[in-house]
Amino acid sequence: MNLSNEETPEGAVALFSIKQADGTIISRTVKRGAAYALTVDQALEATVQVQNGLPDQTAEVIFMYCDQNLIKAKEGNCCPPPLVCDDFSESLYIGEAQLFLTWESLFPVKGTLLFNFIASFDPTDNPSATIKVERFKKPTVVRNVPLKVSDSDNSDIPFVLAVDDIRKVTVTASEIAPFISRLIFNLCHQEKSAATCCDEPLKCENSLPYYQPAVPSQNIKIWESFIPVKGTFSIANEYDGTLTLNIDFFNEKTFERILGPGEGFAITAKEVKAITIRLTPLSTQFGYFYFQYCIQDIPLQKTCKASCCPKPLHCYFDFQSYNHPMDEVLPLCISKIPVDGEIQFWIEGLPQQRTKVIIKRFGKPDIVKTIQGSKIFAVRTTDLEGVFVQLSNGTPENSISIVLCIQDQVPLNHVCCPEPVKCEFYSTYFFIPDLEYPLNKNIALWESTEPVKGTFSIFNDSQDGVEMTVKMSYKNGCFSTRTLKSEEGFIITDEGIISVSVRFPSENPEANRDLIFESCTQNILDPCKKDHCCPQPLLCQDIITETYDIRRNQNYLLWHTEFPAEAIMLFYLFDGESATIIIERYNKSTITETILMDKPITLAIDHIKNVFVKVNSESMTGSVAMELCMQEELPLKGDENQWPCKY
Repeated sequence: MNLSNEETPEGAVALFSIKQADGTIISRTVKRGAAYALTVDQALEATVQVQNGLPDQTAEVIFMYCDQNLIKAKEGNCCPPPLVCDDFSESLYIGEAQLFLTWESLFPVKGTLLFNFIASFDPTDNPSATIKVERFKKPTVVRNVPLKVSDSDNSDIPFVLAVDDIRKVTVTASEIAPFISRLIFNLCHQEKSAATCCDEPLKCENSLPYYQPAVPSQNIKIWESFIPVKGTFSIANEYDGTLTLNIDFFNEKTFERILGPGEGFAITAKEVKAITIRLTPLSTQFGYFYFQYCIQDIPLQKTCKASCCPKPLHCYFDFQSYNHPMDEVLPLCISKIPVDGEIQFWIEGLPQQRTKVIIKRFGKPDIVKTIQGSKIFAVRTTDLEGVFVQLSNGTPENSISIVLCIQDQVPLNHVCCPEPVKCEFYSTYFFIPDLEYPLNKNIALWESTEPVKGTFSIFNDSQDGVEMTVKMSYKNGCFSTRTLKSEEGFIITDEGIISVSVRFPSENPEANRDLIFESCTQNILDPCKKDHCCPQPLLCQDIITETYDIRRNQNYLLWHTEFPAEAIMLFYLFDGESATIIIERYNKSTITETILMDKPITLAIDHIKNVFVKVNSESMTGSVAMELCMQEELPLKGDENQWPCKY
């Protein structure tokens, strides 16, 4: 509960109370401009009463919560799930109260706590913030965060603290300007698991830009951990000067990387203890650095619970790096532990620029690709160790954008089941306007070193009647093709795929050619010898396609799946009077539905094989869009998997 500075009279205080099931009332007094968080169990109601104001005055109270119903533990192997609040965040202006954030928990929790101090102050003072973490059975942690890291009168400082056994957290500040300084916080936390249950890991992720003045800074510690974690960290330097990144590990080893202007870098590792940066910008330029993380704590394995299984960490990450020097091998991302997944690249440069992309893997040969000019493509692989690039024959005006979908490898015992790596990328990741694709050449959009099952959506966004031929290649050497006219698209679901490529067969060098590509893939797990391990169905939550100017009475194939699938499908006819949706199914009768212009319909159907659209005879042509959330149907005896769809 935050008693806001705005619309709240000076001197007012709030009485924040929580009533528990046994009648106990927990009350805390909150000053104007301060916030108080309480983590409790058996809660029935929360109330607030603002005091010390005139009868005709009002106050502004901001209230947020994260709750979970109580589940009693039963006999046997059932454990109550712990309370998880992975995005408990708010922004508050620092008012007249020096103690402006307090968080109290009545039972032990662990968490990754982000504090972003955006402060203004007198440069002759020595402003600072203090974070104090009191713990139930472990020593108290106190960290002082200097807010004056340069000669400027303002700062934007992040500090992230990973800690366990939390009982109470307080945040104070001194020598800062009230009411214009503020704090952004994110308390990603989880209740400690019961002693007889497996420790559940907590995943936390966040990303924010942080601005700094245009003068050299001292060392700024932005991350510190008191518990073992694994994860991916990314930082981008948006200054004309340099940024020095230093990482300390619990094993006393260190890592350093100096980022030039515009460069970005990501590292995946475990046992990260502290991260420190130093900025050396030019004296005439203001800028910022961009810090991201996706981490998970590493619970201690309980020897008395042989059934406890380690959980892999799955992360999506995107970052950009640009202005790379020529003829130098530069690391874009490295991993200290083997990870599996997919990497999407968008390389921008002059037509004559050559970019050598080197994907290093643990115990496996490098994947090397040489790209000329600008291009977008994706590579899926295993045992990833790092991505390096070397540019030549170009200019400093170049950039490389990367999207990572990665998951670490975890050891499995005789009772643990493997988890597939699922990667779903929408058109916003892969659609780059004004990127001219070459004519009469095979253009690889997506490649994999292992066969996968997946759903792919491809749309020919070319103009001037340029056709596009799509080719799907398979592990067994087979391939399939489909030719799309301008502004035609389709979706295909299949398994055993190792590459997707396109070709624009045109003799007109001035022809416009472009495309939109979406993918949802999952590695195929080896047949499991453990009786309790079930195969994992392919799940794709949001795949879209559209097609323009379908001739009347033509059965146009929108989606084909090589194995039975169930789906929730949204259809929208935006040109033409009406159309018929035809859904062919495996071992079941065909379903047809009529759709009218500007009146979308949603269908939930199983055993899907083909989805056609036919524009009815009252219109010459029609245009339709389809959005689907689908899941593979598996022959699971007596076990029906549920699947989520979000619209």
